[in-house]
Amino acid sequence: MRRFLGVVLASVLLFSCGSSLQSNSGAPEQVSYNPVERSYLVFDPFSTKASEPLGIPFPNDLFWLQSSTKEGVEPVVQFDTASVSDPAQKALLEAVNQLRVKGLSPNTPIFVPLSADTPLNLSTVRGRFKLIDVTALGELLAGNQAALPLVDQTDRLFVRQEGRFLKFYPVKPLEAGHHYLFVLINGIEDSNGEAVLPPQVYNELESQTPLSDPQLEQLRELYQSEIYGKLFPALDSLYEKGLISLPSPLNADTVLESFTFYTADKTLSLADLGAIKAYLEGEVPALSVTGLPYSSVGADYGSLDPDNATASPLYAVFNLVQGLVAANPQFKALVEQGYFPAFSISKLKELLTLLQEGKKPGVDFDLNDYYKLIPVYFGNGELFNGTLYIFQHGLGGDRTRAQALLEDVQFPVAAIDLPYHGAYTSMTNNQQPNPACLNDEGEATGKCFLTGNVAADRVNIYQAVFNLRLLELMLKAGLYDVNGDGTPDQVQHLYFVGQSMGAITGSIFAAYGAPEKTVLNVGGANYVSIIDAALNELIEGLLTSTGLKKNTNGYAVTLGLFQMVLDPADPAYIGTENSNSTIIQSAYGDTVVPYVSNLSLAVRTGFSAYREADLDNPQALPGWYMFGNETNWVTHSFLTRPTLDGYPEVEGHTTEEFVLKAEKAARLQIERFFSQ
Repeated sequence: MRRFLGVVLASVLLFSCGSSLQSNSGAPEQVSYNPVERSYLVFDPFSTKASEPLGIPFPNDLFWLQSSTKEGVEPVVQFDTASVSDPAQKALLEAVNQLRVKGLSPNTPIFVPLSADTPLNLSTVRGRFKLIDVTALGELLAGNQAALPLVDQTDRLFVRQEGRFLKFYPVKPLEAGHHYLFVLINGIEDSNGEAVLPPQVYNELESQTPLSDPQLEQLRELYQSEIYGKLFPALDSLYEKGLISLPSPLNADTVLESFTFYTADKTLSLADLGAIKAYLEGEVPALSVTGLPYSSVGADYGSLDPDNATASPLYAVFNLVQGLVAANPQFKALVEQGYFPAFSISKLKELLTLLQEGKKPGVDFDLNDYYKLIPVYFGNGELFNGTLYIFQHGLGGDRTRAQALLEDVQFPVAAIDLPYHGAYTSMTNNQQPNPACLNDEGEATGKCFLTGNVAADRVNIYQAVFNLRLLELMLKAGLYDVNGDGTPDQVQHLYFVGQSMGAITGSIFAAYGAPEKTVLNVGGANYVSIIDAALNELIEGLLTSTGLKKNTNGYAVTLGLFQMVLDPADPAYIGTENSNSTIIQSAYGDTVVPYVSNLSLAVRTGFSAYREADLDNPQALPGWYMFGNETNWVTHSFLTRPTLDGYPEVEGHTTEEFVLKAEKAARLQIERFFSQ
């Protein structure tokens, strides 16, 4: 790229003060567009305050272009932390600064601002946008023919409109560390059949005539030299050869808007999160992180649960548990009574060091500093014949939600609480629970599992998966009395059912563990698509807690940052890919985990399209099933709580009778699946 000195949108959650384009004396006036009569795209590169609505599409290199080099301009994600008062947030941003990435998560949704909330005809949008991997294009032009399938990645995006924004969500992560070009092409119409117009300012950038405003002129030169001068001609050449599809050649007459952005090539590792924690607690004088390449993203949780059992922290803990059951009558009695030892993954390194040094729990150190005893819910134990399924509840629930399935799913079940849910009030027995996480009865409500502290959120997700894996090993080792006859029972065939958050953690569990059959009910992938697209107050409350207004500059950047930190714990990257033994159950009109997130999970698992569930005779074959339809929506909690209470947004779209019918069908599908 050529030198681009002035058109810099200051980074981050805290943007520099800036005026909007229309108040800038050198900016063209928008005089020919009537937002009442016509819809048009918005391009306002000087609307930079965090609290202002997005003025340009996001993600966008213009957010990060900060320094000039001999080769041109280098976009680098850098956050201004000078006025950030929260120590944890400040440390996280400083850690990201050290990564020197050029963009944010490859899972970041693309936002395109519109002039008005007039509904667009999305069928005209779907054929009129292109996502091009510029990095792959460069490799192809250099002679690497293997790069051709990666050039056009349009099919990785799902589009929806939300008011004044078109939003394009990755249902499969984009390539990490790659440069991308996004193009909107003429022919998009609103619901009245009127063509959507390009931004007037963008028209100026397409012009061959120099502009009087120096900043806009530098931006025009950049667009002319890079996008219109190099990328469009290269793509047109491929189009003419029949190597890629385009609705028309790309030029000033056919393009509504275009922009480029990078994706991050690395994120923060679990070790980096530990370094942040140590820095905040004063254990180290300075913060230093190394980063986790996206090429190794699966190895992050895998460091707790690697394939090599002899080097596995999980198996080290499992061996400790087995040893305690064999040698410690008190511990054995607790396990036989149905308690589960949830070892804090944040203290595993310390615990394993003590064990490697030959230290003995109860003699040389207090094991209560390293684990929390939580109850296991067992149901239908009298039916045990070697087969059992693990159930994991959703956000705000607890292990007893499994009770709802006992009558209709005639299999033994074991269930434990997610962290900070139910009896799982703290990470260790000796740790005092945070009163803010508890209800009046002293039980954890779940509101401390997912918070604005995304580093802690990721650890909580890892913790939940680690617990499921340890429970699996203990059940298969015959450490629990499942049927209540006073003797331990060894599980021979283990299945899994997860609901909502339990389906998210369960997808990861299924990837690292060995359940023979898995049912993921109302689960999803790509966390920020849930935060951004959900309509229910449960999820919208997470947004409110950040203090950010939706669809502002600060909000968009925060979503990309959040997703980057959460990527190593996202099923989109590390969820199960075993479509041969998995059923996904989605709810039509789900207002908590929206369709785009369902789709992302399904794509990861290996399903490209759903089948509408037959509520009268549900199929029990692996696949992705949609419960409900456009006429009758189904509520998020339908599997265990088939009610409309708590879902005011579905009023008029369904009935309790229909939701109850969907519940019965989903349960019957599970039982049939497990029985065959």
